[in-house]
Amino acid sequence: MRLSFFPIIVNLRELDVGGTGVNIRFLESFVWVARLNSFRAAAEKLNVSQATISSRIATLEDELQCRLFDRDRNDVALSAQGAALMPKALNVLQAEQDLKNSLSEPQDMVGRVRIGIIESIVHTWMGQFLNRISQSFPKLEFELTVESTPNLQGLLQRGSLDVVLQTETILDENVLNATLSPLRLGWACRKDHPLCDDGPVTLKDIAEHQIVTFTRGSRPHLSVLTLFENANLRNRQIHCVTSLAAIAQFVRAGLGVATVPTRFLEDSQLGGEFRLLDVDDTPPPLHLVASWHREASAGAIGELVQIAEQVSREYAARIYSS
Repeated sequence: MRLSFFPIIVNLRELDVGGTGVNIRFLESFVWVARLNSFRAAAEKLNVSQATISSRIATLEDELQCRLFDRDRNDVALSAQGAALMPKALNVLQAEQDLKNSLSEPQDMVGRVRIGIIESIVHTWMGQFLNRISQSFPKLEFELTVESTPNLQGLLQRGSLDVVLQTETILDENVLNATLSPLRLGWACRKDHPLCDDGPVTLKDIAEHQIVTFTRGSRPHLSVLTLFENANLRNRQIHCVTSLAAIAQFVRAGLGVATVPTRFLEDSQLGGEFRLLDVDDTPPPLHLVASWHREASAGAIGELVQIAEQVSREYAARIYSS
């Protein structure tokens, strides 16, 4: 897919810096220092020395005849002039990326893409997602980080990841978010658990046993608490676990009933050991969000997000049709 050159012309005209010729790499350094509030972190992000970043910012300030950052011993913050330059600098960087993308086909894109992902996706549709990316961008290299949502968001905002697939919208004007299809959750236990005896299972029955769910404060954990509160039930013990694989070990050890993505048992070949209980009161589906930096919305990152949206929809369709 080739992009129009017209938006590029418009974006470049929006940068009014008094007729000076501004090096785009200097603008890139400025943006990352502003975003990370650190010359050192920006240098690590751009794989250059801190002295190089300092020199670029000093040259940029000299060319624009203004001070872009207010500095003290412990902090770096945008000055009023720096804040005014920020959106225009982002437009120029976006225009540069659009230009590069317009001159190449997706299959020709090379480089490395750093993807952050939560474990629930790893155990459900990650395989299809990575396969689809590989087909669209055969020359791209993957760097995959599996972490909790708070950690992934921090890594994205520090510039250590290019795109994250997680559970919460990031409220930042420099970050874009796209809603992915949610994962249906259910209650699961070992097949020899007392709840697997013939007969209906209620939330009250589940509340009498130990519960295994996701990280404390996560959406699944809070949803479980809300279910019990709304039913005026109290549970004696709730285990909060960061890993689906570890949740499976809890259940395998007979330590209660777990909240898991409904297809996790089948996709992880645990269907022979565990049983998904038929309960009316199940946790709501797990909300999923793709988040990435605004200036990376064109090109490979934008395509990756579209692939994630498509794969998550296809996966959800299989779940709800089964």
